Order: sequence, then C-alpha cells, then structure tokens
Amino acid sequence: MAKEATKAKPSSVPWLVMASAKGGSGKTTAARNLAVLAAEKGHNVLLLDLDRQQTLTQWFQRRPAEAKTLSLATFPLKDIEAALPDIEAGISEEGISLVIVDTPPGVEEQASSVRMLLKRAKLVVIPSGQGTPDLAAVIDWMRFLKQEKVDAAFVLNRVKRSARSYDRAKLTLNEAGPLCPIEVRDLEDIQMTYDHGLGVAEVKGAGGADDFRGVWQYVSQRMGV
Repeated sequence: MAKEATKAKPSSVPWLVMASAKGGSGKTTAARNLAVLAAEKGHNVLLLDLDRQQTLTQWFQRRPAEAKTLSLATFPLKDIEAALPDIEAGISEEGISLVIVDTPPGVEEQASSVRMLLKRAKLVVIPSGQGTPDLAAVIDWMRFLKQEKVDAAFVLNRVKRSARSYDRAKLTLNEAGPLCPIEVRDLEDIQMTYDHGLGVAEVKGAGGADDFRGVWQYVSQRMGV
C-alpha cells in the first residue's frame, strides 16, 4: 500500500489545512465554519478529519439533511500515505473543488506524515489564542512551515478584544508571519452551533458569522479560489 500511495498523483484541487502545534486552538471550529462558507460559494467540499478525537466527524454526523452538502473522510494522520490513493480517486469521481483538512494537536511529532500532507497544502491556517503559551507554540510552528516553504497564515481565535493581551498578540503574530486581518471573537454562538451540526453562518442572527465570513474572504483570496 505504501508504494501505491507514493504514486498517488496530486490533483489540482486546492487543499486548505488547519494545523497548529497546540491543542485547543480552534482548528476544528475553523474547519467546519470555513467549509460551510465555501459550500455557500458553490464549492464541492471534502473534509478530512485526521484527528483521533474525531470532533469534526461528530459535528458532520449532526448536520441536518437540509443543510449544505459536504463530504467527509476520517482517518488518523499517520495513515495519510496509505489513504491518499483513495482520497485522490474520490476527489476526481465526486467533482470535489476544495479539500479542507482538520489535523490533531502535536502535528510536529509526526514529521513524515505532516510533510506528506504539507506537500498538498495550498495554504495552512494556524488558529491561535491570544495567551503567551498559544503564541509561543504557533510561532514555532510558523517557523517550521517557512523552512518547508509552505504558505501559511495565522488567525486569531476566541479573541477577547478588551483584554490587554489582545494588542500584544496581534503585534507578536504580525512580526512572526502573515496574520489574517479579521479575527474570530470568543462568542457562545460559535460554540453552540457545533451541537446542531451547523456553521455559524447557517444560523440567522448568530454572533460570529461575519467574523468567519471575513476569514473566508481572506483565505479564499490567498488561495485564489
């Protein structure tokens, strides 16, 4: 299987990867909300859940039948080499136009699998909180991505704008690499939509919808999709 996987020809379909060296940064929240917005723009989206906790998969299973259609494949990151032939075949057969990937925490500990994933990444989104431990972890990760010549951008997540750490976090991340100009606020509406299998943009009047619309606009322009 490993030999077949190395021969899997990458499709021209862009891959958007959510990845961070720290757990709890908001990768899954970003993946599900950006997937919904991409689908609203007409993309046929394939979600890849590579996290053993399968939080994205559980959200997907809660989606109402009338919600925008998304596709999903679930397997651990360590199995990506073996899974790639089937993934690439499915992309072609199902007319997928965008792949969005949710990764586990501590991706830097699976160097071989991570590098295989990064070869397909059009853009890596690095969600981050505004606390010092969050910033230190994601800055190290951005440094690694730059060494690998992978296009990446920070997105500040669960932001409390009234906190003193907010301005410091923006300055720190801007110095370390590209930072999405739109951040995602720490709003209960964003978290509550998980229980219903929805993105925040699918709930009328929900707080945080414009936050993710702004992030999607930035990401889609960076990727050219």
